[in-house]
Formats: sequence, structure tokens, C-alpha cells
Amino acid sequence: MSRAYVASLAAEYVGLWKRRMIDGAWCVAEGAVYDMWDEQQHVVDSLPAMRRLWLGIDYGTTNATSAVLLGLGDDDRLYAVAEWRHDSRQTRRQMTDAQYSAAIRRWLAEQQVEPEWTFVDPSAASFSTQLWTDGHPGIARARNEVLDGIRSVSTALDSGLLRVHSSCSGLLAELPGYSWDPAASDRGEDRPLKRDDHSCDALRYVTHSTVHEWRGLVQAT
Repeated sequence: MSRAYVASLAAEYVGLWKRRMIDGAWCVAEGAVYDMWDEQQHVVDSLPAMRRLWLGIDYGTTNATSAVLLGLGDDDRLYAVAEWRHDSRQTRRQMTDAQYSAAIRRWLAEQQVEPEWTFVDPSAASFSTQLWTDGHPGIARARNEVLDGIRSVSTALDSGLLRVHSSCSGLLAELPGYSWDPAASDRGEDRPLKRDDHSCDALRYVTHSTVHEWRGLVQAT
């Protein structure tokens, strides 16, 4: 294998996947999913101009709904630019599909942005239909291969390609504690705990669904 090919594999496989696929060590998925997360490195207070924007939405009725705006900056880095979030458990107020659609479109208008594509939780068919009915542009089913999506986010974080703006409070609250399910690990399965993960899922949807757009930037960072 050429050095360039080996380097590309090393850049793509990080953390758990590097230990398994590159180092040849079979290890269980345990602890933090994004064990490379470093607030000092990954959180920023200012943003460059964005030349491309995409939106990822994780939809919930009795749980939180999160929309994460991902941008490709003029500096060839990815940024979680902004986040909209509504948690019906905290507010004690559930919203309809139409209300969610209106709120997210109003938030985007306030940001003065229009994403090229909006990648929606594949299980939220009625909400996708509502967005389409309301004229929201570029709606697509998010790629929802959970482990591959986690690997895409891990690669972007570990390489220094992905940064998170300090205003993304849901993401900043969830990312450090997003963990592998120990019971699943005991059964030989790789599965994250399904709790406090709505912002993480929105980030995973938009990052993994656009991996073909940014994969070539990983080694350049």
C-alpha cells in the first residue's frame, strides 16, 4: 500500500475504529462516544464567512427537537454554526408539525440564511411533509447509519476539521456525555445510549449526509 493510502486510512479511522481497523485490536465500545472531544480545541466564539450551509434536524414530539446548522467556512473547516432546539419536557409545551416548521423557518430567517439541503430524521415523515408543504427548500432524508455517522463525526472532530460555535448550547451540553451503552457492549454490540442525544443526532445527520462534500478536506487540516 502506498504511503498516501495508509495516511488516508489513518485519517478516516479514528478512536474506536482506528484501534480496530488499523491497530488490529478488538476492543469493546465503552465510555464516551466522542472521546476526542476537547472544549478548548473544538469550541469557537467567532466564525469565518460560510460558503456552504446545510441543516440537520432530529425530530421529537415528547422529546427534544434539535436543528443544527452546519457550515463550510472560507477556511475549509466545518462549523456547527447555530442550533435551534425545543424540549417539550422542559417547556411543558408540545408543538405540532406546523408549529415546528414555522419556528425553524423563522429562526433561519433571523439567521439570514437558507441551507442548500435540510437533512431530516428519517422517522419523521410527517414533519418532512410539513416542511415541504410550507415551501422549505432542499428537504432530504438524513443518512441514518448510526455507527457510520458516528465515525464521520469522530473523523471530523479528531482531525480538527469540525468546530462548534459557543451558541450551540444543546450540542455543548450533550457532546461530552454522549456515551456507549454498556449493556449493549456486554452483548458484543456497538450502540450509544439513547438519552440526551437529540442535538448529537442532528449533528450526525447533517455531518454524515454531507461526508462526500468534506471528506477530502480531512488530511488538509
